[in-house]
Amino acid sequence: MSEEHIGACGRIVGALDLFRRYGLSGDAAARLLARALAEGRADLRVALDEQGAVQGFAWFVPRGAFDRSGYLRLIAVDPVCRAGAGRRLLEALEADHLPHGGVLLLSTSDNRAAHRFYEGLGYHQVGRLPGYVHPDLDELIFYKPPA
Repeated sequence: MSEEHIGACGRIVGALDLFRRYGLSGDAAARLLARALAEGRADLRVALDEQGAVQGFAWFVPRGAFDRSGYLRLIAVDPVCRAGAGRRLLEALEADHLPHGGVLLLSTSDNRAAHRFYEGLGYHQVGRLPGYVHPDLDELIFYKPPA
């Protein structure tokens, strides 16, 4: 990800109902991503189409889970171009980070499509966090161990 991608990533977040449930606007997401990019401690990636347009993005924090495993903080794909962008992003991150302690992520408990997506990539639900990110939403913890 580079600064030129930040606006498109913010627009993707703004277009998804899931993030509105958390009170995260596209503008706020763009500010958070810009700060993370400037700090340089996260692995921020984009999936681009053939014309270079952003299809989706991922925000990954190495050793962000208990200072042991990587943590997928955020992944989002433009709802009009879901042609494998999320899978490509996650597989690319796993190639670099999975061997170093596995990958942990959270998913809203009622987001069944996301659960199927993560389970299809080898993640297992290992717990639940009631009201962890937002008081009205429960998070399921998914983990994929090192291969």
